[in-house]
Amino acid sequence: MSFFSPQPHLSGMPEMEAGRALFIFVLVIITVAVAIALNNGGLNAGPGSVNATLTGNVSIGPLCPVEPCTVPRDQIIAAFAARPISIATPGGPIVASVVADPDTGYTVSLKPGTYTVVDIRHQGIGGSRDLPRTVTLRSGETVWLNISIDTGIR
Repeated sequence: MSFFSPQPHLSGMPEMEAGRALFIFVLVIITVAVAIALNNGGLNAGPGSVNATLTGNVSIGPLCPVEPCTVPRDQIIAAFAARPISIATPGGPIVASVVADPDTGYTVSLKPGTYTVVDIRHQGIGGSRDLPRTVTLRSGETVWLNISIDTGIR
């Protein structure tokens, strides 16, 4: 028999082809399952894969130049909305931004790591001595960061 001549048909070949097709099918199924898992936030590989929570209370004031201060609720909500809390990677882009609620504060879920709560957007004068602040979040942990914002109104 020549080196280039076709091999004679072996009696076990149909079973080998079926086994090979099954192997390829299983390999494709596993590949698709892994791709879906990674696309949905990753495999739950260990303790580092659980998000952490950054939360706190926010106070903004004064809202009036004289006491007693009677500001309608919608203006209080607008004061908070005008000063969103932004979280960035150190020296990097903003990864989350949240508007605090006057009654319940703010809560944001983040992957474990080190973040900078950046300075609030200034509305004229005023600001916050609490910001910027670097926080380190560990898997499953809740870190509190209360923020006091001085409007500068006197």
